[in-house]
Amino acid sequence: MKLYRNLTQIKRKESLGRRFSLAGLAVLFVGLLASFVPTWYPPDQPIQPGIPGFLQLYWSWISFAALAAGFMLASTGSYFINRFARRRWPGSRLFERPDEVLERSLKGFDDKHAYFAMSLPTSYLLAGPHGVLIWIVRSDKGRVAVSGDRWREPFSLGRIFTLFSREGVGNPAQELAEQQKKIRQLLAEAPANEGEANPLAAVPVEGAVVFLNQEIQLDLNGPTLPVLRADQLKDYVRARAKEARLTNGTVRALCEYLGSKAQFDPTADS
Repeated sequence: MKLYRNLTQIKRKESLGRRFSLAGLAVLFVGLLASFVPTWYPPDQPIQPGIPGFLQLYWSWISFAALAAGFMLASTGSYFINRFARRRWPGSRLFERPDEVLERSLKGFDDKHAYFAMSLPTSYLLAGPHGVLIWIVRSDKGRVAVSGDRWREPFSLGRIFTLFSREGVGNPAQELAEQQKKIRQLLAEAPANEGEANPLAAVPVEGAVVFLNQEIQLDLNGPTLPVLRADQLKDYVRARAKEARLTNGTVRALCEYLGSKAQFDPTADS
């Protein structure tokens, strides 16, 4: 399997996530200090000049504003860290990023397949005899209920304690539709021989939602999108290849064209 990974972008976003998280903690600490102002300057004391006086007047506003800003910064940092940082996964001794877990789950496919991680206008994509498969990846554990195109995470006490560290299920259907549109536009721009139709314009562009965490509990009731665990990926890809029936020439042209459009680091150490 050919690999096209934009490691520079992955590491940049991981670093950005850690900075947002640290900034969120710093802002929350400022809010905590502001909440002690009535203890340092009791309300029955006169207003002090300068900064102490400003804190006496507006300490409550500062505290509430810091709480909101710190929560937003920490949540943004968690968003990037969950998607781009290495961690230990349940059932594995390896420290891996989500893109590495997905790559390992697809290991074993030959060079007719090309795996793209953060290197095209979509996060994760596999091209090959099946056409194009876009992976909408989620990494959280817990329970997810899917009914048709409705996705939800039932309430639990555990979600409260992991509020800052959760990725959230979001709206995978909308996310996939947006990424499919971008890839179809990209394929429509592929060059074709004079007088011939673009063979890549008819390549199927499908997708699935992939949960990487083995501790996920899926409650599926007729989902409109394929919902898979990482260990189900290979069987799904093989089944799609039997349905697509693309010629070897089309598959080769597809992988070469997408590879020419990918932004990746051929010599970077992952």
